[in-house]
Amino acid sequence: MPTQAKKRLRRIMPIIPVIILLVIVSTFSLPVHYSSVNTSQLPPTGITWVTKPLQQVYNVIQNRFIGLIPGNYTEPSSSDYSTMSTILGLIDTGVSQNDAGSILSASNVATRLEYQLIPVNDSATGNKYYVLMENTTVNRGWGSYLFTAERSPSTTPVIIEAPHPVTDFNSQQIAYTIFTGAYPHVSTLLVSGVERTFGPNGETDMAHRTRSIFETAHEAFTKFGSVIIQIHGFDAILHPAEPLVVLSDGDGGINGALQAIASHLEAANLSIGIFDGFTHEKLGAQKNIQGRYARAFGAGFVHSEISSIVVYNATLLTQYENSLTQSILNNFGFPAYQIDIKIPIIALGIMSFFFVASYRFSKTRPD
Repeated sequence: MPTQAKKRLRRIMPIIPVIILLVIVSTFSLPVHYSSVNTSQLPPTGITWVTKPLQQVYNVIQNRFIGLIPGNYTEPSSSDYSTMSTILGLIDTGVSQNDAGSILSASNVATRLEYQLIPVNDSATGNKYYVLMENTTVNRGWGSYLFTAERSPSTTPVIIEAPHPVTDFNSQQIAYTIFTGAYPHVSTLLVSGVERTFGPNGETDMAHRTRSIFETAHEAFTKFGSVIIQIHGFDAILHPAEPLVVLSDGDGGINGALQAIASHLEAANLSIGIFDGFTHEKLGAQKNIQGRYARAFGAGFVHSEISSIVVYNATLLTQYENSLTQSILNNFGFPAYQIDIKIPIIALGIMSFFFVASYRFSKTRPD
């Protein structure tokens, strides 16, 4: 071997174990979590707040798709999607940067789509929210979107979603309860504006449409390191062998948020199952569009299927809602994955081997 090549090899070999160690450690460091900050960000000043119970406003939203007629749906145009993206971007800027101007601009642009952005001071709790909903004279099924006006930067960004209101056993109210109970640690609540079976060809199934206003909102707020929790429900009569709750990340894997939620549910004595690619396959959300997008952007996705046994039992339902809320308040216990002690031992062994080998190589080979 030429002298120069030998020297280069001796310089490279000590670096190899360091690279291996970094790869191993990085494998156990996702999802990303943020540094602790104890102070919450206050909402922008200069906004005119409407003081009333938030639940009252939410009831208006629910009345769009609860009743004898299961809502309505009108297909958005390309211009509608573009305008909604602008509105959502302004809201995100307004809240994250404490910018009243962006909130007011979002409110103005919303009128173009016959939406209204209502700053609500919840008289029941004193918490502040922004509610983006269609005007009361409009019902196109495009969905309603709620945002906390205050955000805690010390926690992982969390989004709660209800893509199948009514059809999935009151999932929209369950999502709302978790959203408000974890204030301000959940930034956003996305609620479809129509139940999933209104369209004959799946037009209103927002969890399986690649393009919808609901999906536009999902993409606007899904970021690397965030967590999306999607609330669903299944009929226990149709799935008698399933546990009370089935969790999935959509591809048979597991993430830290899902792991934490599972632990809290088990502590509440609720039977759970986790889709691993085979078991609980029918409830595994493998074709869920929001899940695919979240995973592609490095966000944690948790698809939660709740048995109708839980939904129609007040005690069990409260246990479920409290378990998810507590998981969020605890920031899912991030860092998400506990490192097995065997991992650093193996890594240390590999490093030692390479260091010894490089030392012996340098001594046994003349320059």
